[in-house]
Amino acid sequence: MNANVNGTGEWTAEELREFEECVSSKSWRLRHLYQILPEDGAVMVPFELRPEQAQFMLARHTRNFVPKARKLGMSTFIVLDYLDTCIFTPNTLCAHIDKKEADAKDKLHIARMAWESGPRHPDPALAELWRWIQEENPLVKDNGGCLEWANGSSQSADVSFTGGTPQRLHVSEYGPIAAQKPAKAAEIKRGSINAVPATGIIDIETTMEGGRFGECYALFKLALESVGQDLTALDWRLHFFSWVNHPSYALPGRVPLRAETVRYFAELRETHGIEVLPERQAWYEVKRREQGEDMFQQFPTVVEECDRHVVSGQIYTEMTRLRAAGRVREFAPEVGLPLYTFWDLGSSDNTAGWLVQPAGKDVNWLDWAAGEGQGAAGVAAVIRAWERVHGPVAGHYLPHDAVITDKGSGKTYRQQLIEAGIPSQMIHVVPRTPDVWVGINELRKILPHAWFHRRTDVEQLSETGAKLPSGVGRLEGYRRMPQTSSGVLRDAPMHDLCSHTADAARTFAEARAAGMIRGGGGGGAVTGLGVKVTAGYGGARRGAANYK
Repeated sequence: MNANVNGTGEWTAEELREFEECVSSKSWRLRHLYQILPEDGAVMVPFELRPEQAQFMLARHTRNFVPKARKLGMSTFIVLDYLDTCIFTPNTLCAHIDKKEADAKDKLHIARMAWESGPRHPDPALAELWRWIQEENPLVKDNGGCLEWANGSSQSADVSFTGGTPQRLHVSEYGPIAAQKPAKAAEIKRGSINAVPATGIIDIETTMEGGRFGECYALFKLALESVGQDLTALDWRLHFFSWVNHPSYALPGRVPLRAETVRYFAELRETHGIEVLPERQAWYEVKRREQGEDMFQQFPTVVEECDRHVVSGQIYTEMTRLRAAGRVREFAPEVGLPLYTFWDLGSSDNTAGWLVQPAGKDVNWLDWAAGEGQGAAGVAAVIRAWERVHGPVAGHYLPHDAVITDKGSGKTYRQQLIEAGIPSQMIHVVPRTPDVWVGINELRKILPHAWFHRRTDVEQLSETGAKLPSGVGRLEGYRRMPQTSSGVLRDAPMHDLCSHTADAARTFAEARAAGMIRGGGGGGAVTGLGVKVTAGYGGARRGAANYK
C-alpha cells in the first residue's frame, strides 16, 4: 500500500478498497506493518519475512513443533503474529513461556517496540494507519509482563501460564526447560498446553537439548510420527528448518579444510540429497570446532540430528568405558559387608540418592533414587524401602547443607530426617569441599572400580509418561556448562536433571576421601518382599523379585 498520491489528503474509492483488502489480510500485515530491531542495529527497521518464516506461516497447524537452528527468527515471527492477533482480534489471550522470566519478557519487548514504533513507520501511509490503529484500539495496560488492549485482547510472558484460556501459546526453548527443570516441563505440559482449546494454536520452538528423554522429546516424537499423516486439530505438526539456508551462515571465498567435514557433507549429499555450497561448509567446519558435539543441537542440518544423543563436555568419561566393559549388569552384593546411602538434597525433582556397598577395591552401586520427594519424610521412606529389599543400612551421608536451618520449618534437614524416623547416630554430614572439582576427581578415581547393578540403569517415567534417564544415564549425562555466546568457556558443571544424581555420587566420594565411611551393620538381600513406590522416587520401585 502506498501513500495517498493525489495530493488532496483524501482517499479515492480505489485507495479505500486497497486499504481494506490489505488491512483484512493477516499475511499482508505481517509482511508490511511491523518493525523490529535488527541484531546488529540500534534503529527499528521494517520486518521482512525470511523464507523459513514464510514457510512456517503457510504450513502452520493448531499444534506446531519447531526444532530450530539458531537465529532463524522463529521467535520473532511468533511474537509479531501474536501481537497482530491481539490488535485485530478482540478478546484473544496470547501467552509466551520461556525458560527464564527475563527471556520471556525479552520476547514481549519485541511486541512492545513494534507497537510503539508503528506511528514512526518509514512508509507515511503505514504510519498513518498505525495512528488510526492506536486511536481505535489503544494499549490500556503494560506492566512489564503483560500488554493489554482496549478490545480485551492481551499478550503476556512468563515462565508458565496459569489462569484463563489462551487462544495462542508460545513455548520457547522447551528442550532446555525439560532437560534442566523436568518438573517445570511437566507443569507446562499438564497445565499451560492443556489450557489451550483444540481451535487454538500452540507453537513450540526449541533447540533439542536433552537427547531422547523428557517432555520435549515426547512431543517431538509425536510430531515426527505425524509426518505425512492426516492431522486432527490435536495432532502435532513438525516444522524443521536447517541452518543451511540462513544468509549469515557462510564464509565467502573459503572452503572446508578438514577431511571429516568433506566426508560429512558427502554423506549428506548421498543420503539426503542435500547440496551445500563450499562457503557454507567452511562456516560449518569453523562453527563445529567451536561448538563440538553441541552442533547437532544448536545447528542441525537434518531432522535426524535434532535428538542425537551426544554428551558434549561429559565430565565422567569413565562411565562410557565402564558400560563398554560390562560393569552395568546384574550381580549379587558381597555378603557381610555394610551398605550405605549417599544423598544430594533439594526440593521437587532435585533430590537424589545412591545405595552403595564398598567392597575392598571394588565399589558396588546397588540402587538409586531420584524424583519428586516429600522432604526428609520422602528420603526416609526410600531408605526404609531399600532396607526391606537389601537389608540393614549402616549409615546415611548427607551433604553439608543438611545442617542449615530451613527458613520455613526452622529446622535443619538432619533434624527433619531424625523426626522422620532415621536414628541420629546413623546420619553423617559430609563437610563442604571448597572446590567442586576436588570431589569430582575423587569420584573419577573410584569409577574405574565401580559395578552398577542393572536396576540403577532403568529409565524413569514422568507423571505425564515422558522418559527420564536412569541413574547410570545421569552420570553419563553430567557435563560442563557450555561456552557462552561470546565463546567464553566456563569451567563449572551444568546444573540440570543429571547434576543431582551426580552430586549424590560425589557425596560418597568426598565422604570416602575424608575417611568418614566406617563399618557397622551387615548387608545381604532380603527375598520375597515387594517395594511400594513412595514420593515419586524411581530407584525404589523395583521389588526384591527382580533382585539378583
